[in-house]
Order: sequence, then C-alpha cells, then structure tokens
Amino acid sequence: MNNNLNFRQSKTVSLKLILFLAASIFFLTIDSELKISNEIRKNTSHIISPIYSTAELPIEFYHVIDNYLVSKNNLLEKNKILEKKIFIQSGIIQNIPLLKEENIRLKKLLNSSEESATSKILIAELIKVNLSPFSNKVILNKGRKSNIYIGQTVIDSMGILGQVSEVNDNFSVVTLITDAGHALLAINARTGKRIVISGTGDNRYLKAKYISLNEDVIEGDILITSGLDNIFPEGYLIGEISNVNKNFQKNFLDVTANPSSSLSSNREVMLLW
Repeated sequence: MNNNLNFRQSKTVSLKLILFLAASIFFLTIDSELKISNEIRKNTSHIISPIYSTAELPIEFYHVIDNYLVSKNNLLEKNKILEKKIFIQSGIIQNIPLLKEENIRLKKLLNSSEESATSKILIAELIKVNLSPFSNKVILNKGRKSNIYIGQTVIDSMGILGQVSEVNDNFSVVTLITDAGHALLAINARTGKRIVISGTGDNRYLKAKYISLNEDVIEGDILITSGLDNIFPEGYLIGEISNVNKNFQKNFLDVTANPSSSLSSNREVMLLW
C-alpha cells in the first residue's frame, strides 16, 4: 500500500518537472523573439533603482568610514613626522644666533689682525679656564709646535687678554691681565699720561696704581698699551676707568678700571708676533 503511494508521488513530481521545463523553454523562446523582458525591465527600472541604491547604502557607508579612518591615520602619522621635523629645526634655529655671534667674533679677530702692525697672527681656542682668585689663567690649544713662545701677547676682539706664561708641545698657558701678580704700563688715551695697571684677581676689575692726587683722570678715560714695558705692543685697548676715589689721607688716588677684553667668556683668542 505504501509502495504504491510513493510511486504516485514520484510520478507526479516528474510530470511537474517536465511541465515547468517545457514552460520555461516556451517563455525563453517567446522572450528571445519578442523582447518582452527588456520592455518590462525598462518600464520597471525606475521602481527597482531605489531598491538597488538602498541595498548598496551599507557598502557605501563602510567605504566612507574606511576611507575616513585611513585618512585620519595618515594625517596622524604625517603630523608626528612634522612635529619631529619642527622639533629638530627648532633646535637648529635655536643654534643660529650662536653661529651669527661666532661669525661676528671671528670677523672682529680678523679685522683687528689686519689693522695691527704685527707680521703674523694665530687664532687659538680656549680649552680650560682657571678663574681662581689667586691665579687667573687660561689654557690654549696651541703650543710649541705652533711656535708659541713665553711672553707672547694674547688678545681678543676687544683688547688685551694677557701673555703666554708657559708653553708645552700642544698647549700653552696664558696669564690674564687681571691676575693678581700681573702688571703692565698703560697710557691714558685722553691725556697721554702713563699709568701702571695691575690685576686684582677678579676678571671684572683692574687697578690703576701710583696716580697722584692732582692727576687729571676721570671716569670713562680709555687705557691703551704704551709699548714701553717690552711686554705688549703699543696701541691695544686695556680697559676703561670706572671709578676714581680721592682720599687726602692717602698719597695716591684709588682708581679702578674695567677690562676691555672678554676675559671670562672668550672661546677664541689671537696670538701676536
């Protein structure tokens, strides 16, 4: 009984399949000849198009978000790179004024060497500064191999710095004019009077000694080397009178001068022959 039922169902399915297949072939033939489906698509495209557009919205939204995230990440990376460049350049920019000052200082050194009567000059760098109150000395990176000799005059772009007091093969020691044991003979550029100048141990001050109470000396007077002490050549700046005190209980004026040279801030100096 059951076997007959199964046979009938399978026979019905086969007939339906043949029927649908024949109908499909029929409609395909008619459509290929009459182009009916094309007309239907044309007439219904305005209805279907919004459906397609709506179906594509999630995909378009995904692409928009993806492009935004990619662009944002690229901008963040570029921003980091630019920040690094700005930081590096700010360091470089920070260094430009120093280079300008360096250039100006070297030009001054070269200009002063052209104006001097010496036949040879040598620019040296400071490698150590000793600013103890008992010994004002600096060490230069030039020595006997550069023909440096004891007693040689050392100046900077502003005036007399000191003289070489010790020479080694590759370095030399310069005693500054502010050293407590140093003295030289100066001339008051305004009056032409000679004045003995000695160091105080302080790079900010020099002492003018043995000036009589009635001597014509005032604040602002310029002191230059006399060339008569066989130590320094004539005509180089030493400093400027900064203070004059007259005490009639003493035999001499109490006179202080400020050095012209940058005794504690130089990095290059010039040696004269």
